[in-house]
Amino acid sequence: MRSKIELGKQLGLEIRIQKEQKNYWYSYAIQKKEDIYFVYESEITEENMAKEVFDYENVYKYSSLEDVKKHFPHKYETCFDDIHVLKGVKIFNVDFYT
Repeated sequence: MRSKIELGKQLGLEIRIQKEQKNYWYSYAIQKKEDIYFVYESEITEENMAKEVFDYENVYKYSSLEDVKKHFPHKYETCFDDIHVLKGVKIFNVDFYT
């Protein structure tokens, strides 16, 4: 996994959760660009997906992969080792944040 991140591949996860009797999608992704590790995190109710109205959407920047791991949010029983190479559409466009 580390080598893929170092090569600039985007890794992440998307999970569907239920809270407050609503379905939500939680997304987390990491991508390295120009020696900066960009971390994206968002949550959206299923009913707001078509309108793209997020409950929150954050991007964090870190100087090392160790800092990324240290600040992993540990939400919804996920851990850093759960992220994987994304097939198809990326979770976020890192170029918007450079």
